[in-house]
Parts: sequence; C-alpha cells; structure tokens
Amino acid sequence: MPTSGEQVAIAKFLDKKTTQIDEAIAIKEKQIALLKERKQIIIQKAVTQGLDPNVPMKDSGVDWIGEIPAHWEVRRSKFLFTQRKERAWTDDVQLSATQAYGVIPQDKYEELTGYRVVKIQFHLDKRKHVERDDFVISMRSFQGGLERAWSRGCIRSSYVVLRPLQKIDPGFYAYLLKLPAYIAALQRTASFIRDGQDLNFENFSKVDLFIPPVEEQRKIGKYVSGFLASSDKGVELLAAQIEKLKEYKTTLINSAVTGKIRITPDMVEA
Repeated sequence: MPTSGEQVAIAKFLDKKTTQIDEAIAIKEKQIALLKERKQIIIQKAVTQGLDPNVPMKDSGVDWIGEIPAHWEVRRSKFLFTQRKERAWTDDVQLSATQAYGVIPQDKYEELTGYRVVKIQFHLDKRKHVERDDFVISMRSFQGGLERAWSRGCIRSSYVVLRPLQKIDPGFYAYLLKLPAYIAALQRTASFIRDGQDLNFENFSKVDLFIPPVEEQRKIGKYVSGFLASSDKGVELLAAQIEKLKEYKTTLINSAVTGKIRITPDMVEA
C-alpha cells in the first residue's frame, strides 16, 4: 500500500506518460491511413492513366473510366473475356475464392488463415474448372471486385469463371478489376444487392473495359506490384511500432503501480 502522496504521484506520472504514448500511437495510425490512401491513388492513376505523365489523353466515353491515354482501346468486356463453362477435371483441386488472396487451393487458404474449410466429397464433377490466371466472379465481387486465379482447379458451380479471349497481362487486370470505380460500376448494373442475387456474366458484360498494349499492361502491373510491396512494408513497420508502444504502455503501468520503478517529483513535473 503506497502512501496517499505516492499514489497521487504515480497517477500523475502515468497520466502524463500514457497520454504521450497514446499521442504517438495516434500519429502512427494516421501515417498508416495516409499510406493506404496514397496506395489507392497510385494504383488508380497507374492503371487508368499509365506510367507516362506526358502521354496524350482522350475521353474514353465511359463514365466510370474517364480520360485514358489516347492510344488505349475501350471495348465491351464480353469481347475481352468469355465464360469458361468446362466442368471440373478429375485431378482438379478444390479452390476458394477470397478477396484477400484471390482464387487459391483450399489447403493453401487454411494454411494462410488458420481456418478450416469444409471440402465436398461428392459431385465434384458438377463444379467448374478454373485455369491459372482466369478471373472469378464470386458472391462477394460486388464488394471487392473480381478475383484472379493463382492455381488450376475447380470451384463452386454458382461462380462465374472468366477466361481472356486475347493475350493480356493478368497482373494488370487483377488491379483493374478491383478498382473502387470499377466495383461501383458493377454495382450499378442491377438490383442484385437488394434482391439477394449474385453477380453474373450479364452484369460483367455491361461494364466496358479499357485495353492498353500488352507490353504496357506488363509494365504497369510490375510497377504497381513493386509499389505495393514497398507500401505494405511501410505499413507493417508502423503497425509493429504501434504494438511496441502498446506493450511499453502496459509494462509501464504495471511497473509503476507495483513499485518496480520509483516515481520522483521531477518525473511528475518534468
């Protein structure tokens, strides 16, 4: 039992120190928010305008797209992608469509998340076949865009599997098909949100897409991928610093109230 004077000193000390720590945490949380905001801006600009700031621009004629480089093409999406309707192959692994990781094997999803996935044992032949670098319209695509397939396998028959009709860079379209502006355009194609319907190929076909030259697609995809790796590393570093500050705060409180550190008047007033 500390004396009343010591109790007051400890309380004042902790009030001051925890306020300073909380302010430092708030600053770092704001830095994370700014990095994430900048990330979206950089992706949007690179994917919709390319990497050359001096390239001539033109009006795409499509509301959700706006201006694009003059040498890019705009096309109905059904002329760029078509549905893959093959049934599952006998050696197909079961896939999961996820917003965080794309379309990956269920075993890989369990490894990454620690969650268990119920695997079906019968009627696998009724599932749809998926090839690597296909795109999948899932039940959550109206929230997070379309998912790139990172592996060959099979997926639920209720999903729509898209395969490209011409040579494309899947990395570029993986970013394009998850742009907030593109997702908003998908949401405007039907009343599926109110009616509980899933997105389908008809919804997808109503949203026009733009097509840079394939080599330019590759460069943009590579640039965005490199930028995201750097940006994500910065976010992880700040998040780790926040956790360290929180741990320090807990340790400081524990040490002060249990007498492991001696609180002097200069520590309270300084």
